[in-house]
Amino acid sequence: MSANPAPEPKNVLAEIRSFVANWFRDGKEDGLEEDTPLVTSGIVDSAGVIEVVEFLETQFRVSVSDTDVSLANCNTLRGLTELVKRRLSA
Repeated sequence: MSANPAPEPKNVLAEIRSFVANWFRDGKEDGLEEDTPLVTSGIVDSAGVIEVVEFLETQFRVSVSDTDVSLANCNTLRGLTELVKRRLSA
């Protein structure tokens, strides 16, 4: 039984964008770019960060540590995508 290949970064970004849009913006992806501030703009609050982390862990089968939960990693779709990429390669 072979392991599933790691998802392409573009697909990781698309899946995270879709989750954030559906969970926090009533499905609206417009204006939700790679560098759109999520936490500092109020799109995602502190409880929402936990929801996003749980999604990442379930969807991509990665482990996100407490030290990973930072503004640098969780404030943008790009930061979340990079976090997943790092965890997948670890």
